[in-house]
Amino acid sequence: MKEEVLRLEKVTRIVDGVTLLDNFNLHIFRGEILGLVCINAHGEKELVDLLCRNLPLHYGRIYMDEILVNSYEESTFESNKVVVIEKENGLVEDLTVVDNIFVLRNGFKSYLINKRVLNAGLKDVLQKLDLKIEGNEPVSQLSSLEKCLVLLLKAVVAGTKLVVIKDISNYLSAAELAVFHKLIRYYCGEGLSFLYICNHHEEAFQICNRIALMENGKIIKVLDQKEFTDDKIKPYCKDFYDIKNPEMKKVHKKKILQLNNITTEHIKDLSFSVEKGECTVLLDMNNTILTDIIDLMNGCLAPKSGSILLDGQPYLRKNPSYALKKGVCFIHEYPLQTMVFKDFSYLENLSFLLKRKQWNLHLRKKLLWSIAQEYMPVVGESIHAKEVSALSPAALYSMIYNRVHLYNPKVVFCMQPFSGADMYLRMHIIHLLQELKKKGITVIILAVSLSDSLVVADRLMVIENGQLSKDYDSTKFIWLRS
Repeated sequence: MKEEVLRLEKVTRIVDGVTLLDNFNLHIFRGEILGLVCINAHGEKELVDLLCRNLPLHYGRIYMDEILVNSYEESTFESNKVVVIEKENGLVEDLTVVDNIFVLRNGFKSYLINKRVLNAGLKDVLQKLDLKIEGNEPVSQLSSLEKCLVLLLKAVVAGTKLVVIKDISNYLSAAELAVFHKLIRYYCGEGLSFLYICNHHEEAFQICNRIALMENGKIIKVLDQKEFTDDKIKPYCKDFYDIKNPEMKKVHKKKILQLNNITTEHIKDLSFSVEKGECTVLLDMNNTILTDIIDLMNGCLAPKSGSILLDGQPYLRKNPSYALKKGVCFIHEYPLQTMVFKDFSYLENLSFLLKRKQWNLHLRKKLLWSIAQEYMPVVGESIHAKEVSALSPAALYSMIYNRVHLYNPKVVFCMQPFSGADMYLRMHIIHLLQELKKKGITVIILAVSLSDSLVVADRLMVIENGQLSKDYDSTKFIWLRS
């Protein structure tokens, strides 16, 4: 008989009058990887918080190891033995690997820390996994994959039976993800259970034993492994499958950006060109070069060798202002955290780049009125908002992408545009990217995983070990999806 590690039974959680989890039912068995695919983000954070800590319930019960730990009758606020692996990892960066794994955990009672003994314990664990990591290395010096490994080992050492993995493909490269999936399968065989939260079913298909689809704080469908097909998913996300990428007419266009034999610490003699108006995905299989690409284009990094041409002219990379002046824009990963000016109105946010482009021009009311009239049919009444902090994520994404649309640069670099976005928001981002393409703006998507980039792309370039290894046009994408 299968042993249950977790059961949520008819759980309803209401906060400030908003029902975040609604009659939520879920169970996970020992040694199982249960995928949770979130069609929208409603209730996702609340679920993770509830697994980690016994917060008050409006209704329902939660069992761990078949023991009741939380119910609508009594909530203790105590923490549960659950570890969450996500980008904001909670490790202490200035401490070593062994300190984070062995010392910073409940139950460690030694007053004297014997590093030799702790390192021996780590070495024993790593030998079983055929991995190498230095126990005395500061966590701040580790790669994203190594930090995930430290968190996983910390969970194992602490006797945790449930690990929550959240949006891991947003920050691990395809090669790193394959390694980490191997580790997950190994520890499943050792009896550890995983809740694998992601926003794309294709990712969940690769690793999970079962998949639960979540929408509006409810589980709407559970799929067994034999049901892992697109046809089984389509009824629950039909709108997403209806998205079409308008085909580009295959004509030779002007090269807008050229990198010629570029070498940096991580890039090795890289050459490629991008045509005007096309959407190109740069897929970094090792998660090493994307920051260098951004730094090269915004003036923070000079190449050891090679040259860059923008619109046929040498690109001198003086500073970020130079990039903007020459028609190069950037949309950050998680732009809601870094590209929203909360003290500005919507219209001030929208016209922010335009003001910088024409720094000596005072944007009079007539010009702002004209901008408002142009974009109101697209963004609606949000354009009149005096405060943007209360707007929905979709409205804020529209504001950020339309800021670039209004500025009309030659090239925009989008860093991991689908990171952290649920299915509905991904659909919206795809639409916004298509609008940039329609205006003739060249879009370059920098990614460590394909996610939904191919839905909007005209071309895919695969970078391995700092070099261009493969170059596909859109006619070849069907091979990549199959």
